[in-house]
Amino acid sequence: MMMANRWAGLAVATMVLLSACGSDGDSAGVGPTGSPAPSTSAPPTSPVPTARPTPSPVAPPPAAQLAKLKLTATKVADGPELLTSIAWRPGDPKPYVADQEGRVFRLDGSKPVRVLDWTSQVVDWVQDSERGLMAMTFDPADGRMVLGYRDNANFTRIVSFAVGADGVPDPGSVREILNARQPGLGHNIGQLAFDSDNNLWISMGDGGASRGADAQDPTKLLGKMLRITPNRNDKGYTVPRDNPFVDDPKVRDEIWAVGLRNPFRFSIDHPTGDIWIGSVGQDTYETVYRLKRTQAGANLGWPRWEGTNELNFSRKFKVPDNAVKPIHQYKHKGGAAVIGGYVYRGSAIPGLAGAYLFMNFYRPVWAMGKGGTKGVVALDLKLPSHLTSFGEDPDGELWIITLRDGIYKIVPA
Repeated sequence: MMMANRWAGLAVATMVLLSACGSDGDSAGVGPTGSPAPSTSAPPTSPVPTARPTPSPVAPPPAAQLAKLKLTATKVADGPELLTSIAWRPGDPKPYVADQEGRVFRLDGSKPVRVLDWTSQVVDWVQDSERGLMAMTFDPADGRMVLGYRDNANFTRIVSFAVGADGVPDPGSVREILNARQPGLGHNIGQLAFDSDNNLWISMGDGGASRGADAQDPTKLLGKMLRITPNRNDKGYTVPRDNPFVDDPKVRDEIWAVGLRNPFRFSIDHPTGDIWIGSVGQDTYETVYRLKRTQAGANLGWPRWEGTNELNFSRKFKVPDNAVKPIHQYKHKGGAAVIGGYVYRGSAIPGLAGAYLFMNFYRPVWAMGKGGTKGVVALDLKLPSHLTSFGEDPDGELWIITLRDGIYKIVPA
């Protein structure tokens, strides 16, 4: 059954669903096999990344300060459509954007230039489903492009590509890092991000086919925050020794936190190490979580809890009474879906420094200042609807991409 709270239907067949639930099914384990084999010829070497300095943490500003900010969303490019991800290669000022169907573009000014066509490996779009290429980032250790998508065999796959000096990824250099079987239509891969130790974090939805039970199943990677270390010389990955469950034979080593429905967008605030997660809700609440690095192994409560609302939706696995509660939640109306963002660490907008920005798929964009949920302010930004993701550029400035109305950057008015 398709649940409430989905992305809006479009006039063209280009809809993405954040919260659709598919038919019942099982999810298989994860391993470094199954994607196209790497080329036997020597691929181009990715340029050595340039380290980005970590800014000093700044305390969140008061809500009154945020309410006075004069900002604008400047349009950078008109397209492409169906955008789901934006990322910057280390040492490269030009952003890359990816669409849901499996294409990657590099922006040359306002002109998107296609640099990779992976559509043959990415599952075809189907109405009322969250499928396709949903995540992109770059490995700070070796500069490889990393993509997360659902393939034609109903697996989520995380793969990487060497990027040449010309900024173009080599399809023949592909390496699979991780795969996970998807049992339903929705709640697939969310976001990819690297931490300051060059470990890869993955937000994985619950698959939409177990009535939430898979989010609590310790033998499955669905409905979890994952933390792994990609192998830099071969396919596959290892697991950091300080992951919370590495010494527990009953829990997958890759798991860092459990109990999530659809953590579609998250970010790591590098000055503090905090993980901010925007998790798409089911019937009532959209939620924002802030996890400290000391909360490794945290249980966020789904499917017993949707934010602070107790559901008791599935009793297959026991969910603790003291599951982590969101730092902020709001009731969705119609087809709302929260899009998690970033703590602002740029310099162009001093009054925004230290605030966490997030948004709704249909607007608005909010900033969370001092006091957590009491410090949330709607920013006066003129934007279209169908907002799919934030991006943080090398200077810490924030961008927004849309499903069909182009690419924007938040700047002072």
